[in-house]
Amino acid sequence: MHIHKPGKPFSIALLLLSQTVAAADAATLTGFALLPADTFTSGPTSGQFIQPVNDRQPPFHEQQPIQGFSAVIKGQNDTFLILSDNGFGRRDNSYDYLLSIYEIRADFRTAAGGAGSIDIESVTHLSDPDGHMDYTITRENDRRLTGADIDPESFRLAKDGNLWVGEELNPSLVKFSRQGELLAPPFRLTGLSAADNPAGEEATLPRSRGFEGMAQSIDGKYLYPMLEGALKGAEPGLNIYTFDIEEQHFLNRHAGDPSYRYRLDPGATAIGDFTLFTETAGLVIERDSAEGDNARHKKIYRVDFEELDENGFLAKTLIADLLTIDDPSDLNGDGRYEFTFPFWTIEGLIVLDSTTLGIVNDNNYPLGQARDSTGTQPDNTEFILLQVGPLWQE
Repeated sequence: MHIHKPGKPFSIALLLLSQTVAAADAATLTGFALLPADTFTSGPTSGQFIQPVNDRQPPFHEQQPIQGFSAVIKGQNDTFLILSDNGFGRRDNSYDYLLSIYEIRADFRTAAGGAGSIDIESVTHLSDPDGHMDYTITRENDRRLTGADIDPESFRLAKDGNLWVGEELNPSLVKFSRQGELLAPPFRLTGLSAADNPAGEEATLPRSRGFEGMAQSIDGKYLYPMLEGALKGAEPGLNIYTFDIEEQHFLNRHAGDPSYRYRLDPGATAIGDFTLFTETAGLVIERDSAEGDNARHKKIYRVDFEELDENGFLAKTLIADLLTIDDPSDLNGDGRYEFTFPFWTIEGLIVLDSTTLGIVNDNNYPLGQARDSTGTQPDNTEFILLQVGPLWQE
């Protein structure tokens, strides 16, 4: 196993205890903001390859839905940058979905007030004007990238102002300017390829199990992309790799040579995001593949690169159960004082301070049905703030 620790020598705290330690208290909802499901921006017609669902009739003429929030980072002047995923869930139905970065402003409803709304400040489409992509893309005419070209699931802002995107179609790491222009060919790791990848390589991963979460070192030197699924033929567990941003290469020799390993809880099917809040400590979202009343596992765990369990996986401590959240101020207005976040995919996580997390769902428009069981209302996008026990001492 390849091990890399920036900043100080590595030492393993081998924990002879159970894999997961339960948190003592439920998290508390302190902020709530909503973007209506039917929010669009102008653009080429989309949804031509999906069927009617939830009382919505595609295609969406000369419109692109603002949906699929798969990652979030802090922007400037109290805004957030949001990465869209590939669109409608599969490569073969997202040829007409333009990949985008949204700059949003959230007016959170809190105990002190607030509108509970989300405004879209700007939309930046990802593109490849200089032809860096090493396979044919969908829109050769204007070189804008679609959900059939890559599937963005995570991103980080480098010190030079450029954006690094983790995507899962190939999978690969992809470097973009802040204007959304591809700056280099995708960076791939030897031995790592997913089913249905556009490059046509033999698959070592199932479809949609590539780079889902991606942490960044506090000093900004390294990325830690994390797979959503296990390699074919390998022991169960999710691999985490190390990428040197300045040198622009993986420090791992091969896909089977991870820096760290993560094990899902029984009942979980995937991770949603991975972020660091200290040099070695971070948070992981785990989820099942259910939604609404059927959801059973939507949780956030603390991990540390220096704390492994007896099997060599990152040891985990439960920080928040997203299906059991205190809501003493009824911030979402449902008349209840317990809040749940039972979405199929929960993929955006940001640490705002030592006790505050920001979490946003991917609503899978128009497919999501976590909040409505009548088959008439697709899920909205919800951005919530949670108060948790201190992650570090101030």
